[in-house]
Amino acid sequence: MGSLDPPVNSSSSSFFYTPEPSSPLFLLPSDVPGVSLVAISFSVNGFGSWKRSMIVSLSARNKIGFIDGTCVRPPENFPQFRQWDRCNNMVISWLTNSLSPDIAESVHYSDTAESIWKQLNNRYGTVNETKVFELKRNLASTYQGSFDIPSYFNKLKKIWDELEVMRSSHANSCNCAAKEGLQKEREEDKVHQFLMGLNEVYVGVRSNLLMMHPLPSLDSFYIILLQDEKQRQITTNPQSHSESASFNASSNNIKFTQPQPQ
Repeated sequence: MGSLDPPVNSSSSSFFYTPEPSSPLFLLPSDVPGVSLVAISFSVNGFGSWKRSMIVSLSARNKIGFIDGTCVRPPENFPQFRQWDRCNNMVISWLTNSLSPDIAESVHYSDTAESIWKQLNNRYGTVNETKVFELKRNLASTYQGSFDIPSYFNKLKKIWDELEVMRSSHANSCNCAAKEGLQKEREEDKVHQFLMGLNEVYVGVRSNLLMMHPLPSLDSFYIILLQDEKQRQITTNPQSHSESASFNASSNNIKFTQPQPQ
């Protein structure tokens, strides 16, 4: 929160503290209690996704310091105290309104948003090996089937992201070179998983892609396969060809006449 102003003798002067717009103690007129910051309230499952959404929303409102402890509570005789308390209660309201009723009830008497955040992380943020196993099993059994390329990719992406959140919660402090190597290995794993689940019509393009050195990024593979899918849709739609041919033929038969001078 930065350096605090010195304490004041009169507690009434705390009412006149006005934070700068860049301060985490600043509240916009649109910052009101009683609203949920996420589309779906958290209810036991999907904590990683919910946590990510909350961090994004609180960060956008410059209130992340109230859950990670960096916006420290000032002493009660400091002019910022009432404004800090107001913001803290606002974040508490946002948190509890983004939880299912039973989970919100379990943290109802917590004094700070930071305390609520810690409780939720301790309960639901620890690595659950059963959940990891379930995600990896879902990953192994995910195939394109009747899905188009974007839908199939999004199914995989959701599982990858959940696994990534669980991994980051217990990531060790390895050096940058090791992290870079690990990240590259995981990227290649995703590429292979993506390609393995494709339908048989993509056998040829898949073989060609795997022969590329160095191996393109996952996003590059996605774009290439999406373009291939679009091309297949065009070539397997005879109606579009006949309509196009009819249009060209009719266009060629149009005769233009110059207007005669008066």
